[in-house]
Amino acid sequence: MPPVHPSANTWSPRNIGFAALLILGLCALAWFGFSESPIPVELGRVDIGSIEQSIEDDGETRIRERYTITSPITGKLARIELHPGDPIEKDRTRLALLEPADPSLLDARERLQGEGRLRASQAAIERADELIKVANESLELADHNYSRGKKLLATNAIAQAEFDQIEHSFRSANAGLRAANFFRSIAQHEYSVAEAALAIDTQQPNTPFEIKSPINGTVLRVLREDAGVITPGSPMLEVGDPREMEVQIDVLSTAAVSIRPSNKVWIERWGSDQALSGRVRRIEPAAFLKVSALGVEEKRVRVLVDLDQPWEERPTLGDGYRIEARIVVDSSPAEGMFVPTGALESNAQSWFVYRYRSNSFGYPSVERVEVSVGIKNRDFAQITSGLNVGDSVVLYPPEKLKDGSRVSVYVPNATTP
Repeated sequence: MPPVHPSANTWSPRNIGFAALLILGLCALAWFGFSESPIPVELGRVDIGSIEQSIEDDGETRIRERYTITSPITGKLARIELHPGDPIEKDRTRLALLEPADPSLLDARERLQGEGRLRASQAAIERADELIKVANESLELADHNYSRGKKLLATNAIAQAEFDQIEHSFRSANAGLRAANFFRSIAQHEYSVAEAALAIDTQQPNTPFEIKSPINGTVLRVLREDAGVITPGSPMLEVGDPREMEVQIDVLSTAAVSIRPSNKVWIERWGSDQALSGRVRRIEPAAFLKVSALGVEEKRVRVLVDLDQPWEERPTLGDGYRIEARIVVDSSPAEGMFVPTGALESNAQSWFVYRYRSNSFGYPSVERVEVSVGIKNRDFAQITSGLNVGDSVVLYPPEKLKDGSRVSVYVPNATTP
């Protein structure tokens, strides 16, 4: 019988290793063949910073105090030489010139009416003087509270919201004093006009009557340019001071309930790359009906905003110009986490994101994570729990994406060099 070698019927270590590799390769091929192909996804990043919740809508600029110059008497109006945009000076620039239409401008009834207007104008001046006294007292108190509030805010003795309210009261007091002075100016102008109208009756018939500007500012519109006979109360010009500019924003009534005085406002796309800032001064209490461009009836509310920048930084922004405004109604902490809004998906009660990860085999995949969401706007959402800074999340997750799905990352609009 021939001898039997021990290695003839046994596996060598080399053969065993080769067989193991072959089996692993076959298993890997089977797994790749039967597993789903990776889902292409776009990724975003969890970052740190503050986001703002805001209300965006169109608005327009308007001069806060505008005056319509009317004729105080019947007479013949000389042609008005002023044009829109011309500068005017208080009590110096002649706005209009009235010449007598006949030898007697005032009859007995008109004289009595003129005397009545004179007495009413005098009473208006006295009332404006009292309003100025009240405004000065309010401004003195608001200035004292504002100075004390700045000191308390520096030591964190009061909250920022309380200081914003104090600052709003100070701004309102300043605006109230300016408005009282405006009332005093126009009352004085009306008194001068009424007094001059009575004086004409005792002057020579051909003595002209000049109407001077009641303010320093600009001619906004010329309502009557041609010469001709004009009656009392007929409008001739509209004047105003472009330095006293405000912004009017018409927002939906459902959005207006969340706006408060002193809310920050950003004025964008007004004709310059640099945005303007302002503060909400007033939310009008009554809504009005407005038909949108699509023919939908909407209830709108006017929100009035004071601009922070002086006129020298916005000299080209005129009256009635269209702007786009963003009213900030809430903001997250400066150290808060946020993700792009497109990463969120929700069910009836919770919010979820798909977090990007690599498993033990090195194949990219995602896991579905429940998160808590704070404030959010059109672009970003605050995350209060569920994620860590630096995590990558899937943007606009496809419908077939689920927990544990394999993914491949792509960059939108990528071009090959």
